[in-house]
Amino acid sequence: MNSVIDINQDQFLEEVVEKSKTTPVLVDFWAPWCGPCKQLTPTLEKIVSKKNGKVILAKINVDENQGIASQLNIQSIPTVYGFVDGKPIDAFQGAQPESKIEVIVDKMIEATPGNEIPKLIGEAEQLFSDQKFEESLKAFENLVALDPGNSKIIAGLLRCMIQLKRFDDAGELYDSLDEKIIEEEEILKIKKLLDNTNKNNIEVFDKKLIDEVNANPKNMELRFKLANSYLTSSETEKGFDELLKIFEQNPNWNEEAAKKKLLEFFDLLGFNDPNVLKARKRLSSMMFK
Repeated sequence: MNSVIDINQDQFLEEVVEKSKTTPVLVDFWAPWCGPCKQLTPTLEKIVSKKNGKVILAKINVDENQGIASQLNIQSIPTVYGFVDGKPIDAFQGAQPESKIEVIVDKMIEATPGNEIPKLIGEAEQLFSDQKFEESLKAFENLVALDPGNSKIIAGLLRCMIQLKRFDDAGELYDSLDEKIIEEEEILKIKKLLDNTNKNNIEVFDKKLIDEVNANPKNMELRFKLANSYLTSSETEKGFDELLKIFEQNPNWNEEAAKKKLLEFFDLLGFNDPNVLKARKRLSSMMFK
């Protein structure tokens, strides 16, 4: 199935209304003379291409199809309608950021009748938040079989592997990914997380450094070095604990280095990570006490 099509108003019922009952359809109303249209259409095509057939982009030249443009009250272009289950459920006008359009497209996919995958992803993510990493891993593995091109599922699978310290498996999975998926924001974050992890030194710490920190509890530089050692060895909870101790003692130390490092890893690990949830709560209580 071609995910990007040019249609006319005579094809609208079949190519948009009927097809949207099984596959969401974005309808791009454009014209050859429209500058913003030339900016928006390639973005729409890029997003639809990444969804691997889960959404269709139907392009309509309003100069040649004024009847359907009038029926849908198209007053300016570009205008984009989102059709799901035979009905328009969303719309926007003018060029929009790629991230905003992708959110709209993902909501359309989730709203497609019979689509159980968002519910199953939610269940897998809950297992992850509950620190049931083996069970979450199995759930995401099952989901990959159902929807192999879903970057959210792959991201969840990779995060489980990292929590279980299966770094070789995570690296192999990442190396096997399609170029389109690698460009997804969540996958880019996980790649950075993998790059930040010293796979050859898991659970191996310099005891001398730990002793030095214990002997000099107010030495922020030593504690920050220890925090980084924990984080690069995938001992996230211990790393966060050291950074929070720095923030509690001196929030402004080294231009808020502890807070910045915490926020960096909060973003990389994701909101549902159990260590992030606990550390974020502790950080907030320190900031607003």
